[in-house]
Amino acid sequence: MTVTSAVPGGVPGAPAEADRRRPEVPPHGVRSRRIAAVAAALAALLAGPAAAAPPDPLLPLRLDARAAVREHPGMWTGASVARGERAVVVGSPRPLVAEIAVLADRAGRTVTRIWGGYGGAVVLVPRAEEQAAVLAAPAKVDGLAAVAIGGRVIVQPAAFARLSATGRLVVVTHELTHVATAGPHAVPMWLMEGFADYVGYLDSGLPVRTVAAELAADVAAGRPALTGLPGPADFAARPAQAYEEAWLACRYVAARFGERRLVALYRAALREGIGAALREVLGLSADGLTREWRSYAREQLARSRSPQGARSP
Repeated sequence: MTVTSAVPGGVPGAPAEADRRRPEVPPHGVRSRRIAAVAAALAALLAGPAAAAPPDPLLPLRLDARAAVREHPGMWTGASVARGERAVVVGSPRPLVAEIAVLADRAGRTVTRIWGGYGGAVVLVPRAEEQAAVLAAPAKVDGLAAVAIGGRVIVQPAAFARLSATGRLVVVTHELTHVATAGPHAVPMWLMEGFADYVGYLDSGLPVRTVAAELAADVAAGRPALTGLPGPADFAARPAQAYEEAWLACRYVAARFGERRLVALYRAALREGIGAALREVLGLSADGLTREWRSYAREQLARSRSPQGARSP
């Protein structure tokens, strides 16, 4: 992993940020020239090896990172760039950018082990939630530590900072799984999010009742839960429980049929839809999978015990 120099901090960002730093805002022409300087400085950091050097495997990512910087040049005052094995990370502060590049390398190796090779990702680390919302639009970042949009991962800095070390790795692995598994056809939300969480939590060592704490509480209290595989409305209304139900659904498939069949199910769903994929790969209907997942999830939540005081990442 290589961390390159930061863009000089004296170059202001967007006008709103400049307003907060000093009472007078430079004339528009000065702001434009300084913002252009930010874009030029970051473009230089992303330029890659000299022409005589061997071909750079990160070239497509560097080009996409440069494009991202040019789309919103005023956001990147003081930004630095870190290059990992299959990731280019742009943002600030510099220690966080370097940390995320290391996490992306670890996460990328896990994704490759489970899913197969993928082309890597650009990770953008803005300074504020408002900037993350602009970069992620039309997707929402509310309540999320990061979100994947195409081949880019947008980090929501305040939420990401609150995570434990394990939680940060889980989130980066989850989002890189989304990047790797993107395809021309949509898969059901329970499979898309459940599989990303399956890969994300795979090496975490966290027990079921820690990962699925909210769902376990609902089941223990007799509140409605596990009524059906979660859909978009569930992810909107009860996101924590919906993610946990989706994770347990994919965990069930891997436990009963094997991890390769779980991957095969996802790939088949990308090609031909979930109904045909379930019949072809698992020999189950959607109703049959729902019944078996519900039984498995209740058993796992009942018998698994989290350590005293443990919390999800």
